[in-house]
Amino acid sequence: MKQPGHSITCSRRLQVIAARFVGTLLLALTGAHAIAQTAPTLRYAPPPNYTRSAITPPEDYASNEYNASMQVYPFRPFTGDIGQMFQRTMLREWIDPRYREASVTAQPAFGRSALQGADAVYTARFAESVVGIPRQRMRMLIVAGNSAAIVDASAINPQVWQRAVPALNAMAGTLRVEQGQAAPSVAEGPGPAGKAAAGLYMGTKPKYVVNLNRGVGYGNHVVALHYYLLSANGRVYRAYDQVEAPGGDVRKFDFDAAQRADPVNSGRYTIKGRQLHMQMGGQPPEVISVPAPQGGRLTIDTVLYRRQ
Repeated sequence: MKQPGHSITCSRRLQVIAARFVGTLLLALTGAHAIAQTAPTLRYAPPPNYTRSAITPPEDYASNEYNASMQVYPFRPFTGDIGQMFQRTMLREWIDPRYREASVTAQPAFGRSALQGADAVYTARFAESVVGIPRQRMRMLIVAGNSAAIVDASAINPQVWQRAVPALNAMAGTLRVEQGQAAPSVAEGPGPAGKAAAGLYMGTKPKYVVNLNRGVGYGNHVVALHYYLLSANGRVYRAYDQVEAPGGDVRKFDFDAAQRADPVNSGRYTIKGRQLHMQMGGQPPEVISVPAPQGGRLTIDTVLYRRQ
């Protein structure tokens, strides 16, 4: 008679252990989910006497006094040994094609640094040959968790680099990494404010145009019309020059076709409180968080868009 009771007792104990294991697992998964919802942000004060371009990403600054510039690339996830990756390629593949080095003149000088809120900071000082002129470059890789950001500075020649160093050092002194909550999921839809915000918004911003009469890398910026189209059900599309729709009626715009043909400029949005959050396609996806439209006006990267 004792044997069955003993079996029941063991079974209950196993159930208790299993329940505790499941509870622990759920707690761990909940914690992991909470961590996944946080995203590092790179905070800084722009270098003095530099002007920020309206074209993003990256955040692009050009000196008002000499031929030097700086680009800031936001945090993006990575896998593997990021330090070794930086040693091999300086993460050239992360750099926008407009600023990507084509020919490095000598072995880069690699180093390490420290930054508030960062787990590691890697640097590379190098020069690239541009029509025989040694353009000076400094690249900083900032690592926080399994995400990394890049600050990339350059000057046309060594003499200009020496002039640029004080402003770049002033900016570097303000750099810090903050852990913040990620933008709300765009999968939630546009929210109650979506219908009020829907429409075609038009602004003007610089557009990079390749000069086909010259070699690779030549081009210039021209001022062009730029549009954001928000649907009432949470879709978004952006384009230069015009947004083509049947009969010119943007209510009939084919977001699915746009997603297939131009995924980088297609995405979804949501409105939470007074903030508009958009996630555009691309690798990694581009997240834009700005004040929600008010009175038919929407400002993105200093560009004012008006609803048509």
